[in-house]
Parts: sequence; structure tokens; C-alpha cells
Amino acid sequence: MMNKNNQFQIGFLGLGNMGSSILKGILSKNVYQKEDISFYAPSDATKENYTNLGLSLASDERALCEDSQIIVLAIKPQVYDSVFEKIKDLDFNNKTIISLAPGKNISYLETIFPGATIVRAMPNTPALIGKAATTLAYNKEEHINEIKTIFASIGNYVVMEERLIDEVIPLNGSMPAYLFEFAKNFIDLGVQSGLDYKSSYDLVFQAIIGSCLLALDSHEDVDTLINNVCSKGGSTIAGLNQLRENQFKEAITKCYKACVKRSKELAKV
Repeated sequence: MMNKNNQFQIGFLGLGNMGSSILKGILSKNVYQKEDISFYAPSDATKENYTNLGLSLASDERALCEDSQIIVLAIKPQVYDSVFEKIKDLDFNNKTIISLAPGKNISYLETIFPGATIVRAMPNTPALIGKAATTLAYNKEEHINEIKTIFASIGNYVVMEERLIDEVIPLNGSMPAYLFEFAKNFIDLGVQSGLDYKSSYDLVFQAIIGSCLLALDSHEDVDTLINNVCSKGGSTIAGLNQLRENQFKEAITKCYKACVKRSKELAKV
């Protein structure tokens, strides 16, 4: 159903990978119905795809913001300023803005959307399959239960103070890339040892999936999980000792700090 004053319950400004992942999640979990959702995107292909799906296409960015109670900013950060210029004089009281862009803080967004509930959301790419790890920060409590329901539809979420958003990007937003790099090296070594690529790929990723599910199910601390795999004088501890002796922890620390540093630099651009 439509909200009063003919407003849509949620509107998507842009529908790239992350926006479309959220859309897929809320539809699959029946958070909203198609008639509750509006969108605007400049791409003709995107317009055709989602109108064919049954969503309402807004005439432009301004119309989308006027007619939507919750507005998902799923556009690239570099076009924020040009889009905001078109909507800066609208009334955003009692509306909710969800920003998916790194580097655009709440205090900045409050100047563009005065009176609105502002939510910074940082999902990661597993949102594409409904397995996101999302961090959320917001400026006030209004409508937040509804926002939590939206992000529960694409995986799990953690609420935190905004000052920590940049600090935890390595733990969720960037983690898939780091994990894939780790896995790639083991896959390649399996192939070099004579295993076919698919078997190596499947073994590595199934081992990772199983290990992660085991960790989440067991609630053991990580040191215990490590020790449960290692036997004294065995092959696992022999390999693990090489990681530890060859600055594995130091490399991870440098990776973490570089990611956080760059995220903070981008916030100043």
C-alpha cells in the first residue's frame, strides 16, 4: 500500500549492485511490496528492467525524494554533489535517508537533508546473495526499527557509533577482497601441486565456508578454534608456524591500517 499523501514507502536513487541487492532482499523477505517502491536511475536499461519488474519510475531525482518516505542513496559518491544541488530546498522532515557511500559523514548529510533521520550503512558484497555484514550508524532513533528490518533482509548488521565506521571497514566492507586474496594463493598452490583448478577452488572455499559456519555456531574464542585444528607436531601447526614466523600478523596489521587511513582520506575529498 502507498503511504498517505501518495508517497512511496521507499525510493531508490540509483540501482547498481548494492542498491539492487537491497531491493532484492526487501522483496524476497516481503519487507515491502512492489507498489510501495519507487526508483530513479539515468540508465535506460535500468529503467526498463525495474519498470518491467513492477516498480514505479520517478521522473527525476527531485520527484523521487519528494514522493518517498525512505530514500536510499545508491549512487556513486562522486555524483552526490550534482544530485544534491537538484534537491537541496526540499522538506526532509520525517523522512529517512540511507547513504551507502563511504566518506560522506552524517554531519555533512544533515546539511543536505535537514530534519531527516540520517543512516550511514556500509554493507559488503555478500549482500548480492543475502549474506551481507553491514555496519549502521544514525543520528536519531526515528524509523530505525524499519531500517534494521531492511538490512536484516540482506544478512546481518551491527549498529555502532559513526566514529568507528572507517575503523571497521577492513572487517566487513573490504574483508571479501582480503579473504579472496588469501584463498587465491592457496588455490594456485594446489594447482601447482597437480590438482585441477576447480577441485582446488572448491576445496578452499568449502573449507572457508565450513570454518566460518563452525565459528558462528560454536561461539568458541578464535584461539580455541585454531587449537582444535592443530595437533602437537602435526602438519597444520607446521604451516601455521611459518605464517607466524614470516610476519603474517604484521602484514595483516599494515593492511588494516592502510585501509582505514585511505577511507579517512577519502572522507576529506
